Amino acid sequence: MTDFAFDSNLRELRTGRLDTDTLRELGKRALLPWLTDTAMDWLVIGAAVAMIQLWPHFYTVLAGILVIGNRQHALAILGHDGTHYTLSRNALLNDFLTNLLCFWPLGLTVSGYRALHYAHHKNTGMENDPELGHKRMRAPQWDLPATPWTVLRYALKDLIGYSVADYIIIVRFSKPQSKREYLPLALFHITAVSLLLALGGWLMAAAWYVSLVTSFMMSFRLRLWLEHQGTDDTQRLALTPWQAAILSPHNAWHHWEHHKYPTIPYHKLPQARQRLSGPAILTLRDLIAVLASMRRIPSGTALKATEVTSTELPVERKTARAA
Repeated sequence: MTDFAFDSNLRELRTGRLDTDTLRELGKRALLPWLTDTAMDWLVIGAAVAMIQLWPHFYTVLAGILVIGNRQHALAILGHDGTHYTLSRNALLNDFLTNLLCFWPLGLTVSGYRALHYAHHKNTGMENDPELGHKRMRAPQWDLPATPWTVLRYALKDLIGYSVADYIIIVRFSKPQSKREYLPLALFHITAVSLLLALGGWLMAAAWYVSLVTSFMMSFRLRLWLEHQGTDDTQRLALTPWQAAILSPHNAWHHWEHHKYPTIPYHKLPQARQRLSGPAILTLRDLIAVLASMRRIPSGTALKATEVTSTELPVERKTARAA
């Protein structure tokens, strides 16, 4: 396996932790990169739904749904970044933009996803990790060892609706903190669908929701195989640009660094990697070989026995509100 952690051009010493000044520098909130990437994802989605509306054909619909679901997944990753208050020091603005541009279109809310996701950070690899709970509910599809053909077979089944149940689990696990939050979520979808239907764009509306329970869930599944499978912590990966765009966009493949310092915005994670020592960085080929040769591990098995107390996540909101 290849260890990419060594960089002969790097002048500063890599350590297992970031010093306070470096963390403050890398953890600065920056709205513009997030807005730019969000706008690009929506432009791609707009082009895909327009193609389906203007040239409805089996192949254009299939291609459009694959693209829409892939970018829905990209929006979910940007929404995940907003969950950690990385957009703005103003927490209300941070959450409104995250909801409006990322989570509401996906049928989620930032407060609901935040509660679920923080539990994942606090209990990564342990019995109470909600990701492991999800995988146990959907056994045996997350069993190890797993060959690429096993993973791809499930991914192809996603395209015919196999993961509708998984989408329902995500929505159920991500209930907002208050029932009042369902109102703006519902109004968003009612307004969007009504507008599209008024403009004769029923195909565009259908493409969005079909993608949400097919290709979006396929993209979600493929990324999960890259992050915590086969380890009691987090895999550390190096992907090519095409692999990253398809499987783990917006630097989500820097997942080890994210778990190490969740307050660092996604666009600064490569800089964090340059400054951190850690486990060997695997290529996609390396990871595939590891997952295919592992001992038998049933879906959702907790590989970490002792609880680790997180000191970073509870202060994120206070940090976001700081001037």
